[in-house]
Amino acid sequence: MNTATYSTLISCLYDEPAPIGNLGRGTHYSILRSVEWLDVVRTPLKVPQVHDFAVIWDEDHDTRVIEVIEEIYMAGLLSPVQFIGERKGALTVIVAAKFYYAGSEICLDDYTRQLNDISANAGNRDHWPTEIGMFDRSPGIIHQTEVRGLISAEEHRVITYLRNIDSLWSLGTKDFVPKSRISSICSPSPIPQPPN
Repeated sequence: MNTATYSTLISCLYDEPAPIGNLGRGTHYSILRSVEWLDVVRTPLKVPQVHDFAVIWDEDHDTRVIEVIEEIYMAGLLSPVQFIGERKGALTVIVAAKFYYAGSEICLDDYTRQLNDISANAGNRDHWPTEIGMFDRSPGIIHQTEVRGLISAEEHRVITYLRNIDSLWSLGTKDFVPKSRISSICSPSPIPQPPN
């Protein structure tokens, strides 16, 4: 299956080019991957990690959000992002709850200001004000998940949708595992034969 190429900096692992199902206004998603030298709370790493995150699209599949994501990446601000999307002229960034609660309110305000600066100055388009939400994958914990305006639907449905995406893709930063190691880990072991 051919996967879309949205960026030369960030690869696309999975792409839904059009709405699937009936959530919000044509909701669908893509999974993108970057290489990060900062972990999910933006602490420098000695060895880089891969970072998988979801772009949540609405019916117009506005690819201008990719330009904003590239600028966020180049500014060193992408590693906490779990979900990101543009809807009705606003950029919604859902970060890991671990990052959201890791620092002071001043740090979070500064992070939000930096995202707003980027979304205000990216390319030839209108300013997209940025709102920050958070996502916690811990079982049964929804009070640390705020989806803001990411998808126009009932909050419980949106949270279920995002949890399903995370369940499939294990979003966030993680150690890189070469494909050859994945294959050997997933290959069945030979069945031992009884001695002759």
